[in-house]
Amino acid sequence: MENMLSVLFMQNQIDQLKAFHKMPVREACEVTSQIEKEYQEKQKKAKVDFVVLDNDGVEFYRGALSFGSGAASHVVDHICKTLTGVKMNDQQEARKRIFLERLNEQIPDHLRQSDGLSISREHILTNIPSSAHHRKWMVGGGILALLILSATSFSTVATSQNRAETIQDLQKQVKFEQQLTDIYEGALLGDQEGSLKKLSSIPMKSLTEEQKNVYTSLLIDQKKYKKAVELQDNHPQVVENMIAQKEDVGALKEFQQSFPSPNGAFDLAYHEQRWEDMMRQSGVEMTEKRYEMKAYGYLKLDKVEEAKKEAAYIQNESLNQKIETYEQTKKALETTKKQVEEENKKEQKDEKKIKSLADQQKKQEEIMKNI
Repeated sequence: MENMLSVLFMQNQIDQLKAFHKMPVREACEVTSQIEKEYQEKQKKAKVDFVVLDNDGVEFYRGALSFGSGAASHVVDHICKTLTGVKMNDQQEARKRIFLERLNEQIPDHLRQSDGLSISREHILTNIPSSAHHRKWMVGGGILALLILSATSFSTVATSQNRAETIQDLQKQVKFEQQLTDIYEGALLGDQEGSLKKLSSIPMKSLTEEQKNVYTSLLIDQKKYKKAVELQDNHPQVVENMIAQKEDVGALKEFQQSFPSPNGAFDLAYHEQRWEDMMRQSGVEMTEKRYEMKAYGYLKLDKVEEAKKEAAYIQNESLNQKIETYEQTKKALETTKKQVEEENKKEQKDEKKIKSLADQQKKQEEIMKNI
């Protein structure tokens, strides 16, 4: 669809957001709204970098969204509140408003209405020159990319006193943004070698955090772990966390051999279903994900109370449901076993009932096994 915008989230540790996966603005609003509510309720904090792209991969905006702060209810609310405070001249203001309107059109109705983000198109058009050609030129993705790159770019345009310097700065910024977009698009389309080549041409000290994370992810896929660790300032745990998020057991095993750590041993044991080994591992940096993994491991070891204790640290609804289902099924299974035992003690056995109870027991055991 024409004018459709997408949001691409960078590498992160939030389960609901898949790194380097583009999603429509509508879906991004729904997901980030749910995460914000959940994090506020649990008094948790997290930050994730993101970019807004159009159909052609042109980047319109780059920012960082903080969850649990209450500053914004979802990703578009964050963008609107950020850009509202940036002062520009009339034409730049008009372009900004067109961008915000495009975002607003793609917000789910219930979120747009509750946040009061509706933008009047008539108001926007009063700020745009009357020429239809000029209007079309400014709506196009290319010109928007010149000005709607980030809040920093807006500020540069608004405060610079030298027109020539402003244009030069914008040209440099557009070149940088286009390079970054090309890298994202190449990685998404499977051209890993091309993306790696582009990133390797940038001096390491000049890489942004976003570029570092994209670069690291690509190096992991190429099994270039030593280079990935160097890129992350020689912090193996950062790379290990990224590998664990990919759930690539083979890569986890290879990385653990080269860069052994308690975190890696824990994560690898989990994915290989070595529950006892996982529980014995000490010195692990516990994250929300690892609390969930440990609780699940206790379930697989049939230790319900221990699982509940670990789950209490994060209050994960899905995890709590698994524990509840396991506990209820376990109690039902114990009852079924007693009934089978009692039936077998009777002098006149009811074979039909015994078979029915045996089938029931088998189903209950399967439920527990498959949780």
